[in-house]
Amino acid sequence: MPRGSISPGTSKMCDGGDSDVERGRQRCQKNAGLMWNSLWCSKDFSDVTLHSSDGVPFKLHKLPLVARSPVMSEAWKTPEVELVDGAPLEVAQFVRQFPFVALKNFFYALYTGSCDIIKDRRTAFHHFCTDIYSLAHHFQVQDIMDMSYFLMKNRKLPSNAVEIYLLAVEVKDETLRSDAERYIVSRRQDVMKSEAWLELKDQKSPVYTELLEAMALV
Repeated sequence: MPRGSISPGTSKMCDGGDSDVERGRQRCQKNAGLMWNSLWCSKDFSDVTLHSSDGVPFKLHKLPLVARSPVMSEAWKTPEVELVDGAPLEVAQFVRQFPFVALKNFFYALYTGSCDIIKDRRTAFHHFCTDIYSLAHHFQVQDIMDMSYFLMKNRKLPSNAVEIYLLAVEVKDETLRSDAERYIVSRRQDVMKSEAWLELKDQKSPVYTELLEAMALV
């Protein structure tokens, strides 16, 4: 075929104009998404194994991990890095603090850009928001951090508000801390019946004192 000529297989798309080009672009994007989902589902060619706090192994692939997380990328670049099952020791140790459900959601979101949030509000919070935010914050995966941050701000309940506050203090997020504090103060009668609040009280935690002082100012 002469250079520059259009094959019969492409002429129909060209005749269709911009609408066919746009449909082709959308198919390419869909197929690219399916590729990452297929990689997540497949354990073929996995070169990294990480373990949850409850002992469940995750067979993963180095490429999406380092592509999505600058922290993981730097960890692998460290000269003479110590590897455990293919992963840098510091990455393996941090990940091992979290349960299976949290890691499954985090890595799925990291691979595919989406998440499978359980619809029940309390379950979604406990199995997704706080742990996922901690993982995304540590590994600097901004889009996952934003997603879990949004869920925490919009799914607060008296049963989980104290946990959001504690997380905000831990990661030094003043905006999230202030937001959680306002909610706790406004719903203090219900919050003070929660398991997390009673645990803070029993521990005589400094956070317990801080929140009591905030309540006294209202």
